[in-house]
Amino acid sequence: MIYKKTRIYWLSEILGVLVIILPWIFITIAIYLNPWFRLNVNALSDLGGNTYGIQRHPNPNYPSVYNLGLIISGFFIAFFSISSIWNSKSRSEIIGLSFFIMVGLFLALVGVYHEGTAPHTFLAEWFFLLGKITFFILGFSMMLQRAFSYGGALLLTDAFFWLLETRINFVSVAEYEIYNVLIMDFLVFIYLLRLRTEYSLADEIVEPSNDYIRN
Repeated sequence: MIYKKTRIYWLSEILGVLVIILPWIFITIAIYLNPWFRLNVNALSDLGGNTYGIQRHPNPNYPSVYNLGLIISGFFIAFFSISSIWNSKSRSEIIGLSFFIMVGLFLALVGVYHEGTAPHTFLAEWFFLLGKITFFILGFSMMLQRAFSYGGALLLTDAFFWLLETRINFVSVAEYEIYNVLIMDFLVFIYLLRLRTEYSLADEIVEPSNDYIRN
C-alpha cells in the first residue's frame, strides 16, 4: 500500500537547534550571575544548588535561572523527539527517539530536584547515560535504513568519546558535564544533518517497509 504522509521536518530542525543552544544560554547567564563559579573547581549543578557547607561553595545567586533553564531545555528535548518521531520511518528510530524523550524528562527533573536534594545525583547520572544509549540506537537505526554515513558517524562518535571519557582525568565535575553535553550536542547536529540531507520538506509518497509503523 502506498499512501501520503505530511512530514514536519522544518519543525524538527528548529527544535533541534534550540536543543543545542538553549542550555548554553542559561548556563552562561548563571555563570555570569555567580562570579565565584570556577570550571576547574565546581559542578554546573552548583549554580542551582543551595548547599553551602556541604558542597563547599556559596549559595548561588538566582539559582532559578539555572534550574529553570534545565527544565525548559528538557522540555525542548522532548518536543524535538516527538516531532522527529512524527518524521521517522522505522520502529528502531522511534525507539531511539523515545529514549531521547526520557533524556529530556530526566534533564527537567534535574532542574526540579536541584543540588542538595536526594534524587539529584541519580537523575544527573541517568541523564548522561540515557543520552549515550539514545544515539547508539539511532546510529543502528540509520544503518538499518541504509543511511550508512550518518549511522556510522553516530555510532563511531558515540563510542569513541564514551571510551575517551574513561581515559580523561577530569579536574572537576563541571568539566565532565561540559564534555558530555558537547558530545550530545554534536550527535544531535549529526542527526539534524541527516534530516536536512535525506528528507524533503514537502509531502512525500511513502512505501512502507517491514520496519515501518503507520501513523
